[in-house]
Amino acid sequence: MRLLPAIALALATGCQPQLFARGVIVAPTPVIKADVQVDVGFFGVPLAGAQDVVFVLDRSGSMSGVATGFAGQDVGMSSTGAAVAGLAGEVVNMSTHSLPSKMAAAKQELMRTLSRMPDGTRFMIIFFDDKLAAFSPQMTVLDAQSRAAAISFVRGIEPGGSTAAVPALELAYAQGAARVVLLSDGLPNTGGGADQLITEARMQMQRGVRFDTVGIGIDQDSPLLNTLAAESGGIAVKR
Repeated sequence: MRLLPAIALALATGCQPQLFARGVIVAPTPVIKADVQVDVGFFGVPLAGAQDVVFVLDRSGSMSGVATGFAGQDVGMSSTGAAVAGLAGEVVNMSTHSLPSKMAAAKQELMRTLSRMPDGTRFMIIFFDDKLAAFSPQMTVLDAQSRAAAISFVRGIEPGGSTAAVPALELAYAQGAARVVLLSDGLPNTGGGADQLITEARMQMQRGVRFDTVGIGIDQDSPLLNTLAAESGGIAVKR
C-alpha cells in the first residue's frame, strides 16, 4: 500500500501524520500548553520567587482606624498633626463601621498572600503592639498544614496597645531572613524609636537584608518607611 511509506516518511521527519478514514483527511488534534502564573504579592509588593520572608505587622490600637492611601507628612502635616488626624479616623471608624479598618485590611491582604505563596517558602509572621505575637518561634516551611494554621492565627489578631516596632524587627533579624516586609501605621514609640530602628536596620542591610514597607493610614511614618525600602533595594507602598 502507498499509505504506509507515507506515514513512515512523516514519522522519520518528525512530523505528525494526518489520519485517513475512507478517503477523508482528518487533521490531528492540536496540543495547547497553558503557562499559568499566580501573582504573589502583598499590597503591591511582589513576592514571586522569594525563598524566605518575615512579615512584621503593626497591631497597635490605632490600627482600628481607617486607611487613607497617603501619609499626612507627605501632604505637609506635622507628625503630631498626622497622629491627631489618625486618632480622629479611629474614632470615626469605631462609631460608624462604614469603612474597613486598617487592621482588617492588613489581615485580609496577608491571608490572601499566604494562600497564594508556593509550598516550600520559609516564612514567619510577627504582629506587634506593646507586646509581640508570633505565629511560631522560628521560620516555618509553608505547606497545606502550616498555611491553614497561619491563616487561622492571622484571623484571630486584634488591635491592641502602643507600637513596639524595634523589638518586633529584632525578632525578625534573629531568624536570619533575607527579606522583611514591614507594615505600620505610625511611629515606633515602645522599646525603641525611629533612630534605633534605622540604625539596626542598616546593620542588617550590610548582610543583604531587603526591607519592603507598607505604610497604612494618615499617621504612618512615611520618611522612615521610605528610607528603609530605598536603602535596602526594596519597595515602599502607601495604603
